Amino acid sequence: MNLRQQLKTALDRLAEIAALAKSENRDFTEEEITEVANLSATADNLDAQIKAADDAQASIARLVKSGDRPAPVLDDVVDRTEQALADSLGDRFVKSSAYQAFRKANPGGFGEGTPIQFDRVKVGTLRDLGRKATAAPLQAVLDHTQAIRLPMVDLTTPAPITLLDVISRGQMAGQSIEYLQITAVTRNAAIVPNEILPADSTTKPTSGLSTNLARADAYTYADGFTVTNMMLADAPALASYMDGQIDFNIKAVVEDKLINGTGTGGNPTGILNTSGVQNQAFDTDVVTTIRRAIGKVTKIGGTVTGVLVSPDDDEMFDLLKDAEGRYYSGGPWSSGPNTIWGRPRVVCHRLPAGTAIVGNLRTITLLDREGLSVLAFNQHADYAARNLVYVRGELRAAQAIFKPAELAVTDLTA
Repeated sequence: MNLRQQLKTALDRLAEIAALAKSENRDFTEEEITEVANLSATADNLDAQIKAADDAQASIARLVKSGDRPAPVLDDVVDRTEQALADSLGDRFVKSSAYQAFRKANPGGFGEGTPIQFDRVKVGTLRDLGRKATAAPLQAVLDHTQAIRLPMVDLTTPAPITLLDVISRGQMAGQSIEYLQITAVTRNAAIVPNEILPADSTTKPTSGLSTNLARADAYTYADGFTVTNMMLADAPALASYMDGQIDFNIKAVVEDKLINGTGTGGNPTGILNTSGVQNQAFDTDVVTTIRRAIGKVTKIGGTVTGVLVSPDDDEMFDLLKDAEGRYYSGGPWSSGPNTIWGRPRVVCHRLPAGTAIVGNLRTITLLDREGLSVLAFNQHADYAARNLVYVRGELRAAQAIFKPAELAVTDLTA
């Protein structure tokens, strides 16, 4: 029985008591007075609960309608409706109240001299960048990369895995955070005697962690592009254009800073410039070298979740052949497997050729400070006179590498 049903039952009983006393032309008895008092208190309490529930429901409806949902802290599981999953970044912008209101105010389109200025529209968070909402979960993609030779033509083509798909994501509330990086691990666990006398040379072992105090600052990643007034008024065309431009361009700069950021001049510190990252020199051949790097990470208890390679080196791995001239990978008639030593090979366009990064890629974390947002305005240069609009997408985020020792920068050149 819900709250409203309980309230109706209490009110019906009160009416019944009142009707009985009136029909008998008498006052309430002591028992009835006690019951009326109890029922009145119950009804007041239920009424307050119903009002609170209605207020909560109204708040939820308002937040859902405005799109102002609080972003979850972890990126592993996101609870969304089917419609939200189907909407791309561009769809969210053209469906926003700011865009729809401006379209309604200008039903004939945006002509010359029309002042264009949209309020900032939040279209997503870091979890949306680089991941198609309708794509299969990452694990399903990883499961497709079988470490076997395929005996037949593989007619399924999995979506390419990118760097932003295999790292961790989270949130931050301030401009910066300080954290401890684990740069080295020493494991000395051993069996020791039950009793150790003062004269004994045996002592209980001590393991250790080498750490480094690091700082993750929030940086603004932005990109802008020019559209015509006609395209701005055409919602489907604008959504498609935004999906191709904002997603690709901002993802590219984020990947570049994750790999190559110098840590100076307004740049975050990337993997290649992070202290404590292990290094693996070339050893015999590229396959052996990768295996040596895997060993360096696993020997300190790390888990190798992937191997980052450049497009040139990804091609090199695909073309490797055995002594019989057979491709080690699936060859030209297959879409997989894109693995090496059972680990996914992730192509990173910002990684220089001849260098691979092997290790626990989940230790690389992007912290969302402000979600991905879009601004559109024609108060830019002489755009108003040319019927052009500047559309800018930007986000603020920080990057942290919590366990540099679980990453190995690997030299693939002899």
